[in-house]
Amino acid sequence: MEKLDYSSKRCLVVEDRRPFAMLLKGLLISLGAKRIITELSAETALKTCKKTAFDVVVCDLHLGTNRKNGFEFLEEIRKRRLISPSTVFIMISGDSARSMVLGSLEKQPDDYLIKPFSQAQLNSRIARASNRRVSLNALYSQIEHGNYKLAIETCKHYLETGSKYTKHLIQIMVQLYWKLEEFDKAESILDDILKEREIQWALSSMAKTQLLKKNYSKAIELGKRSIENSKNNVEAYDIIADACLHNNMKPEALGYIQEALALSPLSIERHYRVCDIARANENYQAAMDSAKAIWELSQRSVHRNINHMCSYIRSILDAAEQAENRNAKNKLKQEALLALQRSQHDDIAAKHQDGFDFEIFEGIIHSRIFYLEGKHTEAKRALEEAQIKIEDNFTEYPLGLAPDSLKAMFDLGDYEEANKVANALKSQEIEVDSNIQYLMDSELESAKDKRTRYITHNKKGIELYSTGNFKAAYTEFKKAKVISNTNIGVTLNLMQCLIKLMESTDKPEGAFIKECRELYRFTNCMPLRAAHKKKFEIIKPDAEKFIHA
Repeated sequence: MEKLDYSSKRCLVVEDRRPFAMLLKGLLISLGAKRIITELSAETALKTCKKTAFDVVVCDLHLGTNRKNGFEFLEEIRKRRLISPSTVFIMISGDSARSMVLGSLEKQPDDYLIKPFSQAQLNSRIARASNRRVSLNALYSQIEHGNYKLAIETCKHYLETGSKYTKHLIQIMVQLYWKLEEFDKAESILDDILKEREIQWALSSMAKTQLLKKNYSKAIELGKRSIENSKNNVEAYDIIADACLHNNMKPEALGYIQEALALSPLSIERHYRVCDIARANENYQAAMDSAKAIWELSQRSVHRNINHMCSYIRSILDAAEQAENRNAKNKLKQEALLALQRSQHDDIAAKHQDGFDFEIFEGIIHSRIFYLEGKHTEAKRALEEAQIKIEDNFTEYPLGLAPDSLKAMFDLGDYEEANKVANALKSQEIEVDSNIQYLMDSELESAKDKRTRYITHNKKGIELYSTGNFKAAYTEFKKAKVISNTNIGVTLNLMQCLIKLMESTDKPEGAFIKECRELYRFTNCMPLRAAHKKKFEIIKPDAEKFIHA
């Protein structure tokens, strides 16, 4: 191996235990390093990386309870581009548990060392990784800047001129062809390799290529062969799970993704997959568990986002809605309220992110809980208060508040408002995470029939009313009201129609007066948005003539 000159290298050691940090620093000094900074936490190391460019980073996996760990530190400095493509990152740990090792490898440090290790081992790993990083620096830089086509040509050049990193270069080329969706080219490379010998990484990569090509049965077959060769091949379980889901083998998909999760439970991306597949299987407990894991794993990571908290609370209420008995439902409702209460005091919740307001979110969640308890009027009132605050405080509809708002709107039959929210989100052209997208899509689909019937009756009622056929209009509005009992729009339409029917006779029917009074009371006790408030103010005096007579 080529000898590494440490004298010119800027080294960072991240280790929460001072004695071991000093030991690591001593090892690097013995290897010839002269510029070494030690940090006792990932948080301080991040600040240091913003000021100093490092050539070598040696980081412990565990950096203290409730502190950012080595996984999260590596992911963040890469995403924020606080290290260059040539920087070597060595992860170290005293934990040899399978989940930790596999989880670390998934984050793709340059190498992973289990404590205790010798100076020779540390030197060997750093030197090997550094030589590769320096030799392929141009390639790594092109990939980092998204120049994938140029990166492929660079890979070909290295391979043609002879490189000791042949396997690594071929793996990179396959991944680049995936990014460019040139799946046939990736398949051709892998096919040539597998014809000679069934190499594990090539087999897994071929399985993924077939998944991307939508050859789901082939992907499943190759994935299973890969697992036969290595029971710890986490990626193969992921691939089979996705292929099974697309192949309408939902229970099998859930089984495989849960096996992947058992092997490597620290991946946020994998927990997203579990949420998707669990919901497809109507396994709301599994979806809730993974939504909670996403929230907890994201707390100290670059993925930190209050939407994860919202998704977790939402998943609890989804499970409550599907609970088989009242006790289970009540327990889950209490769990949702406790999670909401805990989150209120969390730093990320306290700092209202752009497009989010905790107080409004709390009101929407209470609306959902009221609905689960059968208190539809209270649910409607809480929802309307929240929507009015959104109108007052936001110029564009906030994504973080949209899913639960839509859920409550569909439950309560506020189809016009739900449609406005969905269209507002589309017009913003914002990226929506899979949990939020799933909820919006599933709610739109489940409410499709009722929504269509409601719109048909309400629209017909409006047309009949405009022609003066108030009796027929009344019938249509009544049908729409049955479908959507707490909908304020149709309530006002029905009240307006009743007034016309009562005005057309000297002695209005008692049933009409009673119905008008009930509609009036319901509307009068509701917080009203601008358009509804304006219409109610217009018809209010005419309604009061009859209900107070």
